[in-house]
Amino acid sequence: MTVHLADYLELLLRTEHELSGGFHALWRGHPREPDLCGVCERLAAQCRAHAERLEPFQRRYRGPQQMEHRMEPWAPDPAILDATRTELQRAGPEGVGLVTAVRLRLTPARAAGGKGGNGGDGGLVLLRELHRLYLLATECELSWSVVALVARGLKDDDLLDLAGRCTPETAVQLLWLRTRMRRAAPQALVVASW
Repeated sequence: MTVHLADYLELLLRTEHELSGGFHALWRGHPREPDLCGVCERLAAQCRAHAERLEPFQRRYRGPQQMEHRMEPWAPDPAILDATRTELQRAGPEGVGLVTAVRLRLTPARAAGGKGGNGGDGGLVLLRELHRLYLLATECELSWSVVALVARGLKDDDLLDLAGRCTPETAVQLLWLRTRMRRAAPQALVVASW
């Protein structure tokens, strides 16, 4: 029965890695947005720490007898990353909706949109990327809630403690993303059209 929990923990682990990579790519893809660097770097480190602290629990519930069912470790596929980057550069602003399983972000030159990243293509790209990160963070928040419920049921105080520490940090990530989207939306959707 714990193989299902191990799979669920691994899914959360992968989502935390993906969110970490997304925060890192957000500030790298928008170098003209000075507020992104420090915050995104800190949030990416939080997500990596969540994943690292979760790994022992995933291994514990997987158990040695079930290792043949183990999912492959998370790693972005370089071919998918390069293909997606090229496709997004070709597609222009309407290409923002093209996303792969790794949710690649645009290159810095494209994300800046030639207008400092505050209007034109760059502002819309920034808004869409914030939106995607918000959805990933929401997935993490919901998953931590489920993990807390299961840990309570299994009387696993260590896993419950981990969920209790990671859930509030994820809530802060969501708050920051929501606030940053509210700031980016008028610039991207109204000011750019003038």
